[in-house]
Amino acid sequence: MVMSDAAVGHMKEEVVIPPTEEIKVEKRRYYKGPKDKYLPFKYDKDLVPPMVDISKGYRFHVTGLTHDEKGYPVMNEECQEWNVHRLVNKIRLYADKIVEVEEDQTEDADIVVVSYGITSRDALRAVQQARAEGIKVGSLRLITVWPFPEKRIAALARKIEAFVVPEMNYGQIFFEVERCSRGNAETLFVHHKPTQVGQSDHILDAIKQTVRKSD
Repeated sequence: MVMSDAAVGHMKEEVVIPPTEEIKVEKRRYYKGPKDKYLPFKYDKDLVPPMVDISKGYRFHVTGLTHDEKGYPVMNEECQEWNVHRLVNKIRLYADKIVEVEEDQTEDADIVVVSYGITSRDALRAVQQARAEGIKVGSLRLITVWPFPEKRIAALARKIEAFVVPEMNYGQIFFEVERCSRGNAETLFVHHKPTQVGQSDHILDAIKQTVRKSD
C-alpha cells in the first residue's frame, strides 16, 4: 500500500527509474499441485500462500469477508483470529526487511527530526538551517510508516536529547516515536498545517525550543 498526501498528488516533477539491474525483484512462489486440490489461502511457514497464474484453469472464491483456506466466507471468532493474525504477523515477522528510512546527519546529532510525506521537505530544510546556526540536528525520513522503525528510534533515543516530529495531523507518528524512545529522549510534536507546506520556520523554531530546554 502506498500512502500519498494531497500535496504530493498536485506535484509535477521528474521521476528517476533506476536501471533494471539495480531493482531487486522478489520471486513469487507458485502452486504446482493438482488444480482441484488448490487452496488459495493456505499459507506456508512464511505466512504467504503460493500463487497461480490467471487463465491457467484454477477456480476459487474471493471475498472481502473473513474466509477459510478455500476463500469462502466464515464468520466466527476462530476464523477472525486466523485471518487477522496472519496478516499482521506477515508484516511484523519481516519488519527488518520491510522497514526503510532515510537518514541525514544523525551521526553526531543531539536532536533528530522525524518526518514523512511532503512534510519531510520542509523538515530537511529546517535541519539544514539549524546546522548552519551550529545546532547539531539530524533528519530521519520514514519511507515506510508501518511497520514502524522501532529499533532505530530506540537506538537513536539512547544517544540523543530529543526528537522533533512535524506532522500534518494530530500526532499519530509523534506518539509512536514517544513510545519507542522509552523515556530516553524528549519528544516534541509540531503541527505542520497544509497551509504551511513550503515553510520551515516553525519547525526550526521547535528545534531551537528543544535546544533551550536542554541547556
